[in-house]
Amino acid sequence: MRLALFLSVAGFGFGSTILTLNTTPLETSSAGPFTLDFQLNEGDGGSNNYNQVTLSNFGFGGGSVSGVPTSSTGGITVTPSPFAVLLAETSFFNDVQFDFTPGSSLSFTFSSTTNNDPVAPDTFTFAIYDNSGNEIATTNPSGFDSFVEVDLPSGNAGVNTILSGSAPGASVMLNPPTQGSSSSPSVPEPSYFAAISLLAAALVWKTRRGPEV
Repeated sequence: MRLALFLSVAGFGFGSTILTLNTTPLETSSAGPFTLDFQLNEGDGGSNNYNQVTLSNFGFGGGSVSGVPTSSTGGITVTPSPFAVLLAETSFFNDVQFDFTPGSSLSFTFSSTTNNDPVAPDTFTFAIYDNSGNEIATTNPSGFDSFVEVDLPSGNAGVNTILSGSAPGASVMLNPPTQGSSSSPSVPEPSYFAAISLLAAALVWKTRRGPEV
């Protein structure tokens, strides 16, 4: 029974989301070249590392992205091949940007931990900068010029996702991204690893102690 319990917990994971943006208008826009911006802000203003976000399985619809960041601040880890980005809360502001050559679409899988920040939500945003160094303006109601905003749990609120399109008068007009489900696991909670460690230790202790009489 103890071994079965351990294997059951070890197989547990968290779902993830596929986000897809139609970037066809960017291909011929005079507002390019463009820059992708991924950001994770700490809700309580500290660096307590409550949560982390993983972006993977990128698709560029015939376009491309530089695997080397043009700027990076805070807890950022980039894997160039296959291209993936990890954002962790080592500071209040965790941000990374990449040169982007648009194709017909941009898609990636978003996954994260969902630990509760008791003060305010830890917030992930995805935005695109134009050649003037400004974010393409969006209809995001929170005041971020982002196409994707994910507010992680805080207080009694769960995960909140806001998908936005370009605002009227923006340098490029883009529709809001679409959201789909993915079967790939997301980043496990830190408490998940703690549970695994405790169960493993209990199993080893039981094995060394020998069978009960």
